[in-house]
Order: sequence, then C-alpha cells, then structure tokens
Amino acid sequence: MSIVSKVRITSPVKTDDVIFLMMKQTQAELALLVPDMAIERVTRRKQTITELFKTDDSPVIVISRQLPVLYFSADEKIVYHENTMNFKLKRFHKYGEVPPLIAVMPVELTSRAVIVDATMGLGNDLMLMAHMLKSARFHAFEAHPLIYYVIKEGIMRYYSEELTGRITFHYGTACDDIVAASDVVYADPMFETTISQDSGMQVLTNHVQQADHDFLAALIVHAPCVILKAHFRSPLFQQYGFQVAVRKSSKSHFGIICN
Repeated sequence: MSIVSKVRITSPVKTDDVIFLMMKQTQAELALLVPDMAIERVTRRKQTITELFKTDDSPVIVISRQLPVLYFSADEKIVYHENTMNFKLKRFHKYGEVPPLIAVMPVELTSRAVIVDATMGLGNDLMLMAHMLKSARFHAFEAHPLIYYVIKEGIMRYYSEELTGRITFHYGTACDDIVAASDVVYADPMFETTISQDSGMQVLTNHVQQADHDFLAALIVHAPCVILKAHFRSPLFQQYGFQVAVRKSSKSHFGIICN
C-alpha cells in the first residue's frame, strides 16, 4: 500500500490544451507508479490553492509549462529549485573551494564512477554531484511517489539532456544489485531532525518517512563505499565506523565508510 492514498492534479488558473495533455500524462505516469492510489484531475477555474484545500486535504500537483509544483497543504509546497547549488559551484569555479560532499568523495572529478543517491529528496545534492562529476553516471532513488515525480520532472525540464542523460531515476528503495554495482552510495536519510533554513527541506521532513537503521545497515553491507550525511552528534558515525569529515560551521557532517 502506498504512503499516499490520493492525489489531485490540476492546472494553473490560465491554462491551455497543452497543459491538459500534460495533466493526462502525469495521471498515467502516477497510475503506473502507484496503481492503488486514487488520482483525480481537478478543473482549476479561478480557485486559489487555499480554496482547493478547503474541501479536500489530499495533496495537489499543479502542472504547467514550467516545473510541476506539489502542495501538501496551502502552505507546504515542493518544487525543484537549485537552492544553494549555484553558490557552491560559483565558489568552486572562482576560488577552487570544493563543496564538502564532493571533497569527501573517494573519486576524482573526472572519474567515470557509478554513484547512487539513495535518498534523492529535493535533488539538491544529486545535481551538485552531477555538475561536479561530469563523467560519472548516477542512479537516484526516492521512496515517496509524489516527491519522486515532481523532483524528477523538475530536473528533467530544468537541465539539458546532456546532463540528465547521465541520471537514471528510480521510484522506491535503493536496490541491492544497483548498490552493489556502484562505486559510491550517498545517503541523507534524515534519521535525526533536519537542520535547515530552507522551507522545502522542512516540508520534506514533515511528509517523508524517516528511513530506519536497517536501511543504512543494508547499504553498508552491499555497497563498496557509503557516504552518510547526518547531524554532527549522530551516534551512527561511531556505531558503523564512519570516518567523519568535521564541518566546524555546520550542524551536519559527512562520514565515509568503504569495504
């Protein structure tokens, strides 16, 4: 049974036949992802997002010619956004400052490595890795069907085929065979409270089930190398023997363990 029982699909207030076709395509894809989920196409007319939630509290995806937007409520939305990635890339190109996640990677920037993002979420770390590791290939997993859809679609629409062609998106939990065949697996499984000023991350924390510790243990068993992002006080680093890259200015650290 899906963690989501119903979703509504609608358009912007100003719409056209192309958007209606896109709504049908979205409905078809979601139906394939989660056959037991109720999917309702809603005629928007002039209703505001707040009005859409007055009589029904099920999530809403707004489909437009831009990026799809997922609303869990009138005040909680998720859409793909570059967030701080551009800032990190500019710092790298201008000052040679390597982002912490990339610095802890056990592969060269030119490597043709296979990297698994086991917890795609909003896709920020995935796209940072894809921009920095220009020859690597990626498998991105997300277990929440609606977040998977809007972030995957957002990335596919936002970036060039040259970039997205190196990414394979998967709905569900990271598979043992893909994990075992990779060079590096990255996970930010939100075992502890997420520390972030970004409202999208807060919405993600509110609506995504935290992975259990068996998830991390399975990654460590099957993957040749695992990178974990967690709170600096997380006992997981010591429990599993991660080598921790301490970040003095951040409440989240990266740990790495290689078999």
